[in-house]
Amino acid sequence: MPAMDTRQRFYEAYRTLDEKEVAILRDIRDYNPVYGHDIVSKYMTVIICHAGSAHLLYDMQEVHFTANSIAVILPDHIMRPLECSPDYRVTFIMHSNAFCEELKTKRLTHDYEKFHLTPSCHMSDEAMALYIKALDVFEHICNSSIQFYPLRREMLIAQSNVMVELTNVCRREQDSNSHTLSRKQIVAQEFCNLLAMHYREQHEVAYYANNIHLSPRHFSLIIKEATGLSASEYIEEYILTQARNLLATRPDMSVQQICYHLGFSESPSFCRFFKRLTGQTPKDYREQ
Repeated sequence: MPAMDTRQRFYEAYRTLDEKEVAILRDIRDYNPVYGHDIVSKYMTVIICHAGSAHLLYDMQEVHFTANSIAVILPDHIMRPLECSPDYRVTFIMHSNAFCEELKTKRLTHDYEKFHLTPSCHMSDEAMALYIKALDVFEHICNSSIQFYPLRREMLIAQSNVMVELTNVCRREQDSNSHTLSRKQIVAQEFCNLLAMHYREQHEVAYYANNIHLSPRHFSLIIKEATGLSASEYIEEYILTQARNLLATRPDMSVQQICYHLGFSESPSFCRFFKRLTGQTPKDYREQ
């Protein structure tokens, strides 16, 4: 049987992730994203950079991802690849939402949500080597059956905690040496985090402004300064990215189901929204 290409490997991982809870895609060498095109996933993904480098936007900030770095991409946060080097080589670890929820209830000192402020951290050669050894154990448990390890799930949770703590040691050192974020950066990143959690039920600027304890006008000015888009424009772009992703990757969902999933009250309003921003109807986009 011929080996699966990268696209097939990702498709298979996403298709079975809710059942298997963890998917590990080692040494992705031919990962060629569409530059300038937003990527969004409903699953938390850890990315380990073994070689090369990538330049991308994560939410509203530029990130340079280099060898010996680990990034945590949280569910429903937007990543836009800008460029990567020819020798770029990474490993992906994807976690189901149920697995992540259990991690939260059994965590030691880590808090994955902090990664929405600084999505990546750099490790020393020694720290990365230790992390890869921990990943080898994690992958062995992941690939073993419950008959072989009756406490397989508990072992995965425990080993995941080990890997997170190894990351956090480096994060704490990096954070202590980094510059303090400006108020504008903090507001923009908190907005992105709130939007990722509430985009399905909240499309209004006032909701996000109130949660950050700012007036809608002041809040919108800060977001405009940070991103070049007003808060309402950013919300629209975010929902559009989610819509495009669902239309392209979820053939099992009808346009009407996607409409309701994204918080629109009726299909015609969603179709008008989509066509106003893209010049196409959702149906035409999907068929294209």
